[in-house]
Amino acid sequence: MAIRPARRAPARLGVLAAVAAATSLCLVLPGTGLAASSVPSTPKTDAAGVINLRPGYQYDVLATAGVTQVTSTESGETFDMPEDFDANVVVTDSEGQEWLVTAHELTRVRDGETFLGDAGKPYVPEQATMDDGDVDGWGSVTRIPLSSNGRKAGPAQVITTGLHNLCAGALTPWGTFLVNEEFPFPGDTTTPYRSGWVWEVDPVTGEQTKLTGMGRFSHEQEALANDGAWYLTNDFGNDQFIFRFVPDSPQDLVHGDLYGLAFDKTTNTGTWIGPLDTDDPTADMVSRGYPRATYGFSKGEGIVPTPDGDSLVFTESGSPTSSNPGRIWKFSDLTSSGLTGEVIAEGDFATMSHPDNIRFSPAGDLFIMEDNSSALNKPETGGMNEIRVLPAGMTGTENTSVFATIPDGGEPTGPWFSDDGRLLYLSIQGDPSRSIVIRGPESFTASHSH
Repeated sequence: MAIRPARRAPARLGVLAAVAAATSLCLVLPGTGLAASSVPSTPKTDAAGVINLRPGYQYDVLATAGVTQVTSTESGETFDMPEDFDANVVVTDSEGQEWLVTAHELTRVRDGETFLGDAGKPYVPEQATMDDGDVDGWGSVTRIPLSSNGRKAGPAQVITTGLHNLCAGALTPWGTFLVNEEFPFPGDTTTPYRSGWVWEVDPVTGEQTKLTGMGRFSHEQEALANDGAWYLTNDFGNDQFIFRFVPDSPQDLVHGDLYGLAFDKTTNTGTWIGPLDTDDPTADMVSRGYPRATYGFSKGEGIVPTPDGDSLVFTESGSPTSSNPGRIWKFSDLTSSGLTGEVIAEGDFATMSHPDNIRFSPAGDLFIMEDNSSALNKPETGGMNEIRVLPAGMTGTENTSVFATIPDGGEPTGPWFSDDGRLLYLSIQGDPSRSIVIRGPESFTASHSH
């Protein structure tokens, strides 16, 4: 079976339009538009303690870590579902079966877990029986077959193993899943390095390809713009650079040139520096005279193309241990030499703080996932991470509204909309973590502005 994106775009729409069609994220579709008074903005308390949603919305749990059973396509063994669901994409195979494909953000084994290491085998470096270029870590990729109403339709499978700390991700126009290793494995000190990369995963075979051209650093996410370049964020937890990868050919993400952004916050303009050393592009930028604190951003997180594909939106989350609540940026005027930037939503703890994953709905609304971490102790945050919505075409934190809140310190990650716009897939990192699907009284092709 071959995996294909769910919808193909006409060639005349350009590179990003093809991605929009493949992901059902970025093309602005006509919708009814909801009146501000028609959708209450106060979430209703969930008796199960999973997610508090606006009235009229409901969710189904697709998988629960440590409860749902998952079979390895590599070893044939069955395990408890791994913890820390994160990035999600939906793909359709050649027989019309839809799959929810998910990355797991694991850096270590958790208490009671039976799933470990490469090919579902315990990670013992001196006893490793295969060498596929990764660090033989605990990060993995799973998939769940979906029914026509978006619910789980069959047994879950784990298709890729041995990676490290997989965070946000992206779907390529040709139907592969890009997963990102955040924080290179501490014990990975030999060359060629085995962690700290973007990996391209085939959702059918689970085959993994190390994308060395995209550089080794603490990857969060990447986004493809209409100029054919991939833009990448660095979530090491402090001031770090944004990167730009220009592939030698569109579907070969191993070979190409990597550039770092020297962003001048006094003029809100940036210049691309490089090509850089892909083994340590951050150090290369600093050695060229660009200090991270001056030219970087505080904890870069989610990045997505705008609905027209000509610009990018990304979250500067800010360190949870600092007084910086983060903000959301828009990058425009993308060229091979540089770009311009503007803040479209400024964090303030009481309204929006530490924005992390983001995703445009089919209507063009920006869904924003908070990750307050230790900052949840600040009374202004209300003690819960929120999912906020910035309506299409609007800017300003004051124009966002609350779509959902996550109880008990849980974090929403991996938002992904179904191809028809009816459903929102979401990962909830908590105790335990869950994969859920959300539906409501209106399709997400209509505005969810209030």
